Amino acid sequence: MGIVFCTYRFGRPLQLYGFPEKPVDNSQRSAAPLHFGKSFSILSAQSFDMKKLMSVLIAVLLLTVSSNAQTIDVSQWLEKKLVDGKEIAMLRVPDTQFGAALVGPISFAQHSLHRLPDYYKSGSGKIDDEQYQDAEKYITMIEAADANFPVHHYRDEIKAFKELCIESAARAILKQKADGEAAFFKRLKSDFAWTSSDAVPVYSRPDAKSATIGKVGRLSFIRAYDVENNEEWVEAQIGEHTGYISRDAVAIDWEELAPTAADSTKLIRGAYYDFDPSPAYAAQLKKAAAEEERELRAANTAPRRKYYRGPKGGCYFINSAGNKQYVDHSNCR
Repeated sequence: MGIVFCTYRFGRPLQLYGFPEKPVDNSQRSAAPLHFGKSFSILSAQSFDMKKLMSVLIAVLLLTVSSNAQTIDVSQWLEKKLVDGKEIAMLRVPDTQFGAALVGPISFAQHSLHRLPDYYKSGSGKIDDEQYQDAEKYITMIEAADANFPVHHYRDEIKAFKELCIESAARAILKQKADGEAAFFKRLKSDFAWTSSDAVPVYSRPDAKSATIGKVGRLSFIRAYDVENNEEWVEAQIGEHTGYISRDAVAIDWEELAPTAADSTKLIRGAYYDFDPSPAYAAQLKKAAAEEERELRAANTAPRRKYYRGPKGGCYFINSAGNKQYVDHSNCR
């Protein structure tokens, strides 16, 4: 049997050396690289180079130490905790576990991180950047003291809290919007009712034989009032129009209407109504508007009346016929 060994010098790759089995002259004795697939000879034990063996042992030892130095196992101190429904990994190691140089930085970094849940709760889902910066300052000190310490766990925790704050802010916006919509709909539901079918007849009296003043469309907002001693009808105020509608055509809560997406678009517009007046009622409205306009025009062009207080306390003015015309006492104040 002969001896085969390898060397590792000054960062050069490993080489296998073989030595002749038979004695040769010292002048011819030299190590030659081993080539696989060929027979190789072995040198006698007396010519074994101890320096080469030592270099191998030292290289292996250094590699082992270097490998161990790059890995600090902190898994036993890593815990996952729930904060506002989000799972966050938190590293809390004993501050004296990794040497005097890391005692202060680890202690202060973990203290800053430990306070983040409290800041989150007291800030209603917000954490000031100053709190993150305080923790990051000590994390940087740990890196400077020992580059092999797994500070990424600390930074992952900070990142998780930042994400949690963003999620919390988004939830707050959605809640505010939902609360606002709920309040809006609650107000509408307390003030209005809705027509549940198309072209609902609106009558001048609570009687199906009376004249109609028009028709109102489905999902119109109306104010509905009970009719005394008549449960089959409601008095409906539709904008500026007032008439009577069958109670069966009125919904107090729109949820019972099972509104579609298109229906919801109408509902959220607020006090929307679709009223189509009958020809007779439209003519009546036109006549009333014309009379009102004439009265306003006459009032604006007529001379200012002079009011007098009579001997018995009455209030009057002299009309165009030259006679006294008594009016309300308030005109003589």
